[in-house]
Amino acid sequence: MQGLGVFAKNRWVPLFLTSIIFGGLHYFNPEVGQLGDIIMIHYIGTGFMLGIMTLMDEGLELALGFHAANNLVAALLVTADWTAFQTESIFKDVSAPIAGFWDVAIPVFIIYPLFLFIMAKKYGWSNWKNKLFGKVEKPETLKLSEES
Repeated sequence: MQGLGVFAKNRWVPLFLTSIIFGGLHYFNPEVGQLGDIIMIHYIGTGFMLGIMTLMDEGLELALGFHAANNLVAALLVTADWTAFQTESIFKDVSAPIAGFWDVAIPVFIIYPLFLFIMAKKYGWSNWKNKLFGKVEKPETLKLSEES
């Protein structure tokens, strides 16, 4: 995100691009083949949430922790024969794979914003407009090395 931000001179372009890339990296997961392209709303939406967390907290730690925890839950608590994680989990979903619009929309458009709201209160995030849409200036170290 930092490199893209310096190149684009703003914050929203890297947020948008990295979210699409995050979703795209999940496109060949077996879940997409089973549930259809609609699950990409979930993957790209998760990318947006993780990107917002990164920009608001000014670091990757929370986003990486969330992603790691999400994958651990998927690997250790519940699996199915058609998922990317094939582990000896506690539960196994044997129902037919199905995902409708609301199955992916509710987490992305309701649960994720609520989670971000809770995180904002916990960590005192403020100045959302500037942190998500503000300008990015080249760091001083890059400016100095170019002048040399």
